[in-house]
Amino acid sequence: MGTATGKQGVELLVVHAAELVTCRAPGGRARGEALDRLEVIRDGALAIRGERIVAVGPTAELAAHYTASTVLDATGRLVSPGFVDAHTHLVHAGSRHDEWQDLVRERPVAGIDAGIRRTLRATRAASSAELRSRALADLDVMLRHGATTVEAKSGYGLDHETELRMLSVAAALDHPVEVVPTYLGAHVLPPEYADDRAGYVDLVISLLPAARRYAAYCDIACDPISFTAAECEQIAAAAVEHGFRLRVHADQTGDASGTALAVRFGASSTDHLDEATPDAIAALAGSDTVGVLFPGVTLHMLETVPGSARPPLRSNRPAWARRLVDSGATLALSTDYNPGTSPTPSMQTVMQLAARLYRLSYAEIWHMCTINAAAALDRSAEIGSLEPGKRADVVIWSVPEHGVVIHRFGANLVDTVIVRGQTTVQGRAARAGGDGRQT
Repeated sequence: MGTATGKQGVELLVVHAAELVTCRAPGGRARGEALDRLEVIRDGALAIRGERIVAVGPTAELAAHYTASTVLDATGRLVSPGFVDAHTHLVHAGSRHDEWQDLVRERPVAGIDAGIRRTLRATRAASSAELRSRALADLDVMLRHGATTVEAKSGYGLDHETELRMLSVAAALDHPVEVVPTYLGAHVLPPEYADDRAGYVDLVISLLPAARRYAAYCDIACDPISFTAAECEQIAAAAVEHGFRLRVHADQTGDASGTALAVRFGASSTDHLDEATPDAIAALAGSDTVGVLFPGVTLHMLETVPGSARPPLRSNRPAWARRLVDSGATLALSTDYNPGTSPTPSMQTVMQLAARLYRLSYAEIWHMCTINAAAALDRSAEIGSLEPGKRADVVIWSVPEHGVVIHRFGANLVDTVIVRGQTTVQGRAARAGGDGRQT
């Protein structure tokens, strides 16, 4: 589409970014040395036509080739891709704040599996309208904090009716944020099957055809408090037969061979990895499965506090995280948003905690929240970086440099969010004058 000036016409130009971080990486994932090399364009710009990015580069270069009906002046601001939150328990009811106070005060507390069953009772009792309303409110917060794609699991129903109801709610959410539903029937054993593990595994498998109508992914919790490797293998094999891609909650409270199982089945992601063995990590590094880490859980469950009621699963989190990074595995960060172990919907908070608790670099963190998180959802060709041809999911920040987003904490630093080329959160950079230019 040309104009009288010979320039190509687009709907939107974002110009004069103090920094524009593309987060692009070879092959759609940053690993090894590439993880710590972040592409930064100063005085950067991008051109958007419809839902797609058509060009990224210095402002002078794009201004010479494109004209737009709307120009957003990002002077003094950072521009980045939207965050991809690749592991959430978005659809749920209830809160577990009272049990967390017992943890803080070092009183006796129930295990994670007991907490999940408590949320199960609240979620089963909630109506679909209540679940939908809460999920939409949470998506509003996620969007305002820069997330543009969010995975959403079931797993708080653990019966035929509620699991499918949760998935139908997730699949039908009308919101600018893209929601990716995942079937997590194999979360923990529900109380009514306490003496019939095989019967519950059969139920999880029997729900696969109906769950496939809503979800492209099947998640399986392979952990000492959840399901054994043999049980998970049975579910995984059936899920693959029904056309699901796999995700695995792996080795959070102990080594259950979950990471090894995820790699063997070619799962899209293996999440937690707290107690994954060196051999399992080496296998992960040799695969395309993405390992997803949760600094929100590390903080909220007081895993770094000596003498807490729940001793740390890993006493030296920075060394644990560095071993994973140095292995060469593809790694992502996520909120693990849920009412018990990580009640934060903010990917900004995740970034800030990843630096403080895992001692990851700014570049590593940005890649792990964008392009690598997109790879965990098999979408790195579509989202997760600012590149021509990709979906125009863009965040404009109220700070000038990418490191400031991680260095500061306790405040939302997002100015403007653009999803599929449309401004959905409006800040100073999105206020345009009558000629379509920012004033």
